[in-house]
Amino acid sequence: MKLTGFKMTAPLGLLLLTAANASAASDDLLSVNYTVFIQVVIFIAAIFILNTLVFQPFLKLMDRRDRLTKGTMEEARELEARVKAIIEEYEVRLADARTHAQEERSRIVKEAQDAATGIVSKAREETSSLIEEAKKKLEAESESIKQKLGGDVEILAKEISSKILGREAGA
Repeated sequence: MKLTGFKMTAPLGLLLLTAANASAASDDLLSVNYTVFIQVVIFIAAIFILNTLVFQPFLKLMDRRDRLTKGTMEEARELEARVKAIIEEYEVRLADARTHAQEERSRIVKEAQDAATGIVSKAREETSSLIEEAKKKLEAESESIKQKLGGDVEILAKEISSKILGREAGA
């Protein structure tokens, strides 16, 4: 803090008191006399003192605040640009992951369909072979039953005819 303003105020204060005494002694209040010059000097000294003690620190403070505000705003813009870039990168990666997941899903579904088709065709083949074996087995059994019953047919026919006729059929 500069003390030059305070050193100047003491002589100015004396001048002010002198001007006040001289002004009080004058009869004509509207006349211009040497007190006008004292008032001009006091006014210039007050401007100088106020400039050094009030206006210059205030202007420096306002400049500092503007610099800080502008720096913070630029930093905020940079951060916003970084966030946008990160979001865009995230969206690109997410789209790639979705595409990859869809391809993987399609591949798995195709593999499952191929496996199901293979299982169904294998089951059909096994079923066909089982049916063929069962048919052959049934044919063989029916042939053996026919052969067993072949001799019994005559006896059964006679028994049935005798029951129907109510008498014993001719031999």
